[in-house]
This record gives sequence, C-alpha cells and structure tokens, in this order.
Amino acid sequence: MTRSGSDPAVRSVLAVLLVAMLLAAALPAAGSAAVGERAGAAEHVSHGSVGPASLDGGESVSSAADRAARTAQADDSDAIRLRNELFATDERGTVGVTTRAEIPDRVTELRVTLLSANDAAVEADGFEPADDAGADGSTWAWDGETATPSLTYAMDANDTVEEAGPLGARGSYRFVDAGEWALVRTPRTRASWSYTGRYDGQVRLTRENAVDGEGVASQAMAFLGPYEEHVREAGGQRYRLIVPASADLEAPPEEVFGVFESVSTALQVGARDETVFAVAAPTGDVGWGVRGLQVGDADLWVRDAEPAGTATDVWTHEYVHTRQAYRTDASGRWITEASATYYAALFALDRGAADFEEFERTLARGERDPDASAVLADPGTWERNPDYTKGALVAGEIDRRLRVATDGSASLATVLRELNAADGPVTNEDILDAIEAAAAEGADAETAAAVRAEAERLTTTRATAETWDRGAHAEAFGETPAQVGYALADDGVRATGEYRDRPVARGPVELVAGETLAAAVDVANTGGVAGEYDLALTVDGDAVATRTGTVDAGAETTVRFERAFAEPGEHAVRVAGERLTVVVSEPAPPSVRGVSTAAERVTAGDPVRVTATVGNDARLPAGADVEFRVDGETVATAPVRLDSGDQTTVARNVTLGESGGTRVIGGDREANVSVVGPVDGASTTVTVERNGPVAGATDDGVPGFGPVAAVLALIVAAVTFGRRRP
Repeated sequence: MTRSGSDPAVRSVLAVLLVAMLLAAALPAAGSAAVGERAGAAEHVSHGSVGPASLDGGESVSSAADRAARTAQADDSDAIRLRNELFATDERGTVGVTTRAEIPDRVTELRVTLLSANDAAVEADGFEPADDAGADGSTWAWDGETATPSLTYAMDANDTVEEAGPLGARGSYRFVDAGEWALVRTPRTRASWSYTGRYDGQVRLTRENAVDGEGVASQAMAFLGPYEEHVREAGGQRYRLIVPASADLEAPPEEVFGVFESVSTALQVGARDETVFAVAAPTGDVGWGVRGLQVGDADLWVRDAEPAGTATDVWTHEYVHTRQAYRTDASGRWITEASATYYAALFALDRGAADFEEFERTLARGERDPDASAVLADPGTWERNPDYTKGALVAGEIDRRLRVATDGSASLATVLRELNAADGPVTNEDILDAIEAAAAEGADAETAAAVRAEAERLTTTRATAETWDRGAHAEAFGETPAQVGYALADDGVRATGEYRDRPVARGPVELVAGETLAAAVDVANTGGVAGEYDLALTVDGDAVATRTGTVDAGAETTVRFERAFAEPGEHAVRVAGERLTVVVSEPAPPSVRGVSTAAERVTAGDPVRVTATVGNDARLPAGADVEFRVDGETVATAPVRLDSGDQTTVARNVTLGESGGTRVIGGDREANVSVVGPVDGASTTVTVERNGPVAGATDDGVPGFGPVAAVLALIVAAVTFGRRRP
C-alpha cells in the first residue's frame, strides 16, 4: 500500500476529510434544554430560576447515608449545587451559614439572593454584590471565574409566636438558639442563572443543607449540637427521629415510630413523602410557644415531654400535617388543623391508646363558646382557634355521615385525598364539592346532596355539631371503612418508545420528543369493605386520562397510564397525588465509533457490505439517520435509536467503482479495500481505499507496483439532528 502522505492527491483528499471532521465537531449540540430548541450555528443561551428553598422542596443532607445518596443523585454535570453549611457562632441568637455553589461548565451567569441573612456583613468569595439587588434580601452575582464560590453570613435563629391555640405552650419560641444547642429553620435562598444550550437536558438546581460540626439538617429545619438518631422504615416511609443529648424523651422511640407507622397505614390520602424528619425538642430552660410544629414537606418537631398515642397526641397531629399537600385560601383554612386534631383522637381510639370517653371529650370542646359560634369558613369571626376545636368536631361529623351514607366505602380521607390533588388554593366550596363527590361514591344523588348540605350548614353558619354516642359510633365506625390508597409503584415511572422501555428518575422526568411517559399506580384497600378508586392523569392542569374501579377489602391492584410527548417542552404532570416535572428535549446525536467492510477485495461496480458501530455517550437517548456517503453523495441511510450508554451496529451495501460514480484507473478491475478511521470517538468520517496492482504500470519506475487506483471516501455521519417524526 502507498502511504497516504507520499502522494499529493491523497494528502488533498485527507485534508478535505479532516476539515469536514473538524467542522462537524465544532457544531454546537442541540438547543436549549430548557425549551428543547435547536441551537443552529451558535449555542443557545437559556435561563432558569428557583425560589426560596424552604418553599420549593430543596434537597437535604443530614447523615452519612443520606449524604452518600444525595451526592450520588446530584452527581450530574448539568446540576448547580447550592450547599448551605450551618455552624454555631459566639453571638447568642444567631447561627452562621456558608452557602457554597458548584457550577457546571455550561453555566455562564449565577445570581443568589440571601433571604435569611441578617444585617451583619456578608463575606463573599467569588461573588460580587448585584447592582439591581431587591429589597427582600441581598443579591450576589458570581464572578464567572471562581470554581466554587461561597457566601458566609449570619442568620437570626430565634422565631417567636404570641398565641398558638390549643397546641400552645407557656413560652413563645418556635425556633431558638439555646447556646449549647439550636433548633432552627434552614436558610432560604433564591437563585437564577443562564447557561448555554446542549442536547442532554436543561441545567437545574439542587440544594443541600448540612451542619458544620455536631448536628443534623433536613429540608426545612436543622439541629446544631450533639444528638442521637433513630431510624425505622415502615408504612412505605423512612422515619428519622433526632433525639438531642439535652432532650429527655417521654415517649420511647419505638412508640413514636409505632404512631407514625399506624397513622401512615390508616391515612390513605396520598402525599406520602419518602422520608419524615422529626426532632424531639428539648424543653429544659426553653419556653416553647407550641407543643409541636411541622414545616416544609415532611419536617417536624415535638417537645420531648409529649407522650405518644393519646387523644391529643402531638406526634400524630404533626405527622398528619405532613400528609396535607394542598394549599388553602381563607375560607378553606379550617380543614387543616381540624383534620389533624380529629385524626389524632380517632387513631388513638382505634389503636386502643384512648378510650371512647377521652375521644368524646376531645371533640366536645367544639360545642363550647366562643369557638362554637365561629363560622369556620370566615376566619374574621374567629376569636380564638375554632379550627382546632369546632373544626375537629365538624370534621368528625362529616366523617361519620360519609361512612353511614356510603356503608363505609367513603370517609373524610376520601375528601382529603381529593384536596391533595387540587392544583390551586382550596376554598370551602372545594371542600363541599369533595364531600358531595365522596358521598356519591356509595350513595344516591339525593343522599350525597344531603351530606353536602349539612357540611355547608356546619361550615358557613354559626351552627355546630354535637358529639355522637357509642351506638352512633359503632354504627359508623364498627367496620373499618374502605381505606383506598394510591402510590406510584417502585418502578412506576417509565419512558417507553423506540429508544427505551425502562424506569427513569423522577426529579425531573427527562424524555426526548416522541417518547411516552408510562405511570403505574398501586391501588391498595387496607380497609374492611370494598372501596372505589377514581384516578386521573393531568398534564399542565388538564385531565388527559381517567381510571375508575372497585378494589375489594384487603386487596390491591395496579392502574396504568400512558402519555406521549411529541414536542420539546416542560410539563407539570400529576397522578395519584404525586407531582412530576416532565422535561422533553430533542434526542442527542449518536456517534460513529467504528466502521468495517465485509471484504478485503472488491470488483469495481460490485457492492461491499459496510458496517458502522454507533454509540450514545449522552445522558439522554440519541436518535438520527446515519448516512453512508460515497464521493460526498449519500447512497444509503440507517435510522439509529439508542438509550444512554448503548451502542449498536448498522450495515448497508455500498457500491464502489464505476457504477458507484468513482473513476477506476488502469486495467485491473479488483483491488484491496481497507478502512481508515474513525480517527477518534467524535469522528464521523471513514476513508475506504481501493489499492491493488495495475498491469503494466509502475510507481516511480519501480517494477511490479502500480499507483493507487482510486481513493473512495465513505463518510458515515449522524447529520440528521432532528428526530424522525412518526
């Protein structure tokens, strides 16, 4: 074979191919992951922003096991990581915070607003004060150079309350720095950023909270100081109980876990978070303003002196709050504390931790003025906290009437499950609608309307209910009612289509255009009678599919939904009380990793089988039409659809020589065929050389060797960056 560098014609061909390779490599990847647009000749700049961490479900890091899991989850080149490290200070009533940022290469700008910093100076490393900082906090702009910029500042630790209702205590603190220890909210930040567009998904933000030194942090609260952690996994959740060294826990951890597990099983309303984070707050010298408090999604604290399992059990009360995913307006506000108070009493009765007299006394508080005369749907009429007292009694009466009207197939839990699925703030009218719909599951329209009318009278007028006796309780609650609960299956979120058919991560769900989201919902009835289920899959607020049916007592079934997404974009999807963000992008381009031919010799005009090995190194699926070219002309194509990390081979017959448009020099009609390239992993160019002896010809006067008969350029390129439309 003649060396490619020894012939000027060969050098010219290879130079052209090299330029083509460099141009292909220089093209930007597809457009913004945020909107899935093509970038064209220049990279597209996209923007993102996220509000306060305590309001939008930021990530948490608080133990070695959690830290490893969270780090693995956030180990993503497309994630901005904000890590808040809390530490003790010498100034009583404050804690220190260092907010560090890890910034992907694609990010060009990052702005962080500190919403929790007090008036003390901020120490900045790699951040500069923003010119247009708002009045709600100090805003800082990344200098664009520092690899891991940070902001160190002080945060006020103490949070007080003047009046806290029936669950109030004698003090005023809700969060406090006690000196030797501190129980505080986690820092609140807001972030916005810009980044360059690529194929493999949008840049997103993850948040972590940690304690520098002894302590533990979760999403919405942190404890600074020595502690012991107890963990149990039960009821479909992981419970973390933090017991500070300075706490004297009245209820043993096993009793607290027993309460959480039993309530989790009995309360089939959806909105079950993966982890519940609970702190036993030391009483000691601290005057707490409340007996317990729930913040964030599933973080709570309860005073260490509180027992577990009584009719006024605070552990149950605060846990119920973690299962309330809805928001309310003023008229619907009463249902939140009412249902938590009522369920604490009912579940204690069901477990045998409280007798009927204690249960009755707890609800009877709603019969006494001034709370009894308040209008629940009008907080302007409240003198104290009737949502805890009259509200609990009314919630119980609604529960009892629903059970009687439907023979136990519906209950107050049916109503709360419907409220948890609401997109906007819940009004009292929404509550009444949900009550009527629940009654209609097992009763005729007239009966359902009557249940609604009574609920309306009890919530929109000064009338109140009366506690029921043992006989009425046995009639309504004698049989465990249907407890139909929904939960996404362990592998219940899948991406299906021509690229893949497998479970995918949920935060967010990343698809490519043309793929289908498949959701599997486990429906279980842990009650004593058959119950009905009514499920809907909503996309951007619109119900696109519904499923209804009946599940027997003690039985379970799986309900499936599918939704195809044809175009790039971001969508809010809800199913079974779960909220999913679905980000749809264009598929990434595959890359040709190698090419081979089926024969070493070929006759001009005859076909040769060319096989290309194609892979996908991107995080998202890849799809394109691989093109086989001879002399710059496409002679064959092969569609390729690959999951992330996969590879495949595609083959086509390619004709070389005169019939293929390539001139053959000399009388020899056969030649050796060899493959040169790809040069590297990003190359999509392969050169096939036809070499062989030509009778009677010489090269530089040396007998027996002919010149190169022809150089055939076979270019295999993933040039179709758009997806193939169905």
